[in-house]
Amino acid sequence: MLTLAGVGTLGGLTALAATKIAPWQTDHSAHGTDPAWIEPVDASTSLAPPAPTATATGTLPPRQEIISRYGTRTPHYWGLHPDSSWSTFPTDTSLTLNSACLTFDACSDSSGYDERLINRLREQQIPATLFVNQRWATTHRQKFESLMADPLFEIGNHGTNHRPLSVSGRSAYGIAGTKNVAEVYDEIAGMHTWMDTNYDLQPKFFRPGTAHADNVATQVSRAMGEWIVMFSVNGDAGATASANQVYQQFLQLRPGGILLAHFNRPGSETAAGVERALPVLVARGLHFRRLGEVLPATTSPEQPPRW
Repeated sequence: MLTLAGVGTLGGLTALAATKIAPWQTDHSAHGTDPAWIEPVDASTSLAPPAPTATATGTLPPRQEIISRYGTRTPHYWGLHPDSSWSTFPTDTSLTLNSACLTFDACSDSSGYDERLINRLREQQIPATLFVNQRWATTHRQKFESLMADPLFEIGNHGTNHRPLSVSGRSAYGIAGTKNVAEVYDEIAGMHTWMDTNYDLQPKFFRPGTAHADNVATQVSRAMGEWIVMFSVNGDAGATASANQVYQQFLQLRPGGILLAHFNRPGSETAAGVERALPVLVARGLHFRRLGEVLPATTSPEQPPRW
């Protein structure tokens, strides 16, 4: 099994058995020390998008209601696979039996758009869920609108300012996280409200900046109507991996797996590795689905269903 430098096997989640898989089976033993990709930090100065209003529009609950409900809770986990999040999905239906999900992030405003990667997905009709940060979307608005209008893709919320999602000010890879429940709300609500206001789009899934969160923040996100989705396979090490490393990582994908890579760094070798890997995975009989097709709704606002 390939191990990227500084990446490791992500708590044993890189390879998955083609059986029923559930998110609570993820390894929480490291409690935030799981090795993961080192995402390049954008050191350039740029204006943050406007802060959301006190009560966001659309389907979100009032800000103060969330603060009152969750503001006194103390987290017991910080890392890549908190409770109330998904890193894999169950494979016990005919739709999901041989399925996996590709997810690609767009993280910041000053980075670009990997047109080669997106074009390959379109040419081969490979569906994917795209997690988009508000700064990237506002800077690359025409590209965002093109992706949003394409039925091949599903748009997820990658936050307002690309911050790790913490209720106590935890950081990841030198990026400061949110400090309390109010800031967690704002990080989720800013992008949600922007999409809802401008495009009548309410995202169902959220991935925090750096893919780090604590278990209280994930409860907040779910109460706001968005599942937090992490990953089981790290596809491109924050768009720093070589084409061969990307290829090898993609080949670790199994039914029930969720792969994370990036489409905001056209200078990376992600697209080249994906181009090599996709035909191999398709030949193995793997079917690609958007997250909305494989993560079912649940009556509980906080906990994934137990399969």
